[in-house]
Amino acid sequence: MYSNENKKDGQIRMKFEKVQFVYIDINYLEYLHGIEPEIFFDKNEPNYKLKPHLGILLNNEGKEFVIPLTSGKDKHKEWADVTASWYRIYEVIDITKDQVKPDDVIVEIKNQNILSKIDKNKQSDYRQRILAVLDLRKMFPVDESVYKKVEINVSSDMPRSEMQRAFLMIKEYNFLTEKVEEIEKKATKIYDKQITKNKVLKYHCDYRKLEKAFEEYKEKQG
Repeated sequence: MYSNENKKDGQIRMKFEKVQFVYIDINYLEYLHGIEPEIFFDKNEPNYKLKPHLGILLNNEGKEFVIPLTSGKDKHKEWADVTASWYRIYEVIDITKDQVKPDDVIVEIKNQNILSKIDKNKQSDYRQRILAVLDLRKMFPVDESVYKKVEINVSSDMPRSEMQRAFLMIKEYNFLTEKVEEIEKKATKIYDKQITKNKVLKYHCDYRKLEKAFEEYKEKQG
């Protein structure tokens, strides 16, 4: 169905069928983590089943992949906004007006493209709040048997925690939809380079190993 569209000149073309957040089956994540340590799994985190993952990528064989999102952490303060391997997802805030929580990950704005849009006399009032990181190196295979599509809804009668989670995902979604083509190209390069050179670089998942593990997992599930 997708092979002719997603493969040109022998190279695999990763494509979004649709930008969609999904919740991954917690048992599947744990299974993959046991095979590939680069797949993050925290059995001690009670809300881990609600961790959003960005989907869905397709390779030339019609296989789906999902790219994990990780929440912003202090270590991400030293990361670049964007590289060939990841995106630091952020929002620009005015610290004199916007609420800043103690656990927010806040960094000074060094990106000249961002600064150029802010009045020079007010630039010192603005910061970047790191919302999450999208790490393309950690993508892994999925299908509808191991994920559930996330419907982002906001209503006045929602619990505060659910509303905050929904607003966060909306911000992340809007940020990423503006970069769809970039993400596709970078994911293609990462995946194709590993497959063609048969070499797994540091901090990258082993995609062929995970594809095999996924098939074995489905067989075990019957």
